[in-house]
Amino acid sequence: LLADFRGADVRQRAASRQDIQRPIRLLQWNIERGYKVDAIIKELERLDADVIALQEIDMHCERSGWVDIGRQIARSLGLNYIFLCEFEELHSPLRALAAQGGGVHGNAILSKYDISDVQIIEHEYHPVDWHDDRSHPVVKTEPRRGKRRTLAATVATPQGPLLVYSVHLECWCGMLGRMQQFADILQHARERTGSLPAQAILGDMNTLCQGIARFSPLHCNDFARWEGFGSTEAEVWQRRVMSVRDTDRNEWAASMGLPEGVCRRLVNPGFTDPFDAKKDVTLDMPALRLLGAVPLAAGKLDWVMLRNVGVTSKDIGNHDFSMSDHKWLMAEVTLPPR
Repeated sequence: LLADFRGADVRQRAASRQDIQRPIRLLQWNIERGYKVDAIIKELERLDADVIALQEIDMHCERSGWVDIGRQIARSLGLNYIFLCEFEELHSPLRALAAQGGGVHGNAILSKYDISDVQIIEHEYHPVDWHDDRSHPVVKTEPRRGKRRTLAATVATPQGPLLVYSVHLECWCGMLGRMQQFADILQHARERTGSLPAQAILGDMNTLCQGIARFSPLHCNDFARWEGFGSTEAEVWQRRVMSVRDTDRNEWAASMGLPEGVCRRLVNPGFTDPFDAKKDVTLDMPALRLLGAVPLAAGKLDWVMLRNVGVTSKDIGNHDFSMSDHKWLMAEVTLPPR
């Protein structure tokens, strides 16, 4: 779904490239279905980002007031908007009221600038078959139809084209399942290096295998849970994926039994994340705190992976988790001269 809510003045300013010297402000945020959409809109207005990647956007679901959340955000902010549906959220008596569906759910890219060449990355591997209630226990309590997919598009910034991804990897699996999906994104980016060297992978990678979550058969259900014992899944990704460069094969992935094609795709072509894999926690569920204070499963689930761009500043917010169960991440970047 594409919609352009920009006013004529915003479109003309974007086309004129008069802001060519100003850094491009990128923002990543999982908005938790848009439960607090009014507060989210107010925060996004304050942050005034140029390019925004959002995940967990509801469209006409009972749990979020039957509202088209993404469209409401884009219209309120006056932005260009692309939405990718991942799931039909079935309205069902099996669901709790706070999770009740009736509409669809997905991810989006919003921008002040023109957006073109919209693409959908169809992942080869899907840990959960949402059409088979024997696939995973969650299928019985949150029935839906669809699958995880990744949205990619070219954003025409004043400094040049930027290839942007909005990603939401599977949470109902172990880290190896997520890495298999991520390998598809790395390959897509690698194949476009020549035509679109400036790239940004923004998303909720659901790197949640840490603390007591490591023992959950629902969320961390492969033997790689023990690989990072004593560290977070994000730290494992930093060591085992982000640091694997200048090679044609991820040998660690091979040792974990991942398919050969995945091992060859799971090589980092040059992305870096300015946020710290251990310290920059983006999800810390209050229900999983000892005595309400000591985090038992906190970690960095959200990423801002950048390639061939410079970072001039970064920020993180929603520290009290009042607007979403995730913090937002923001980075100001510059693209290389053309």
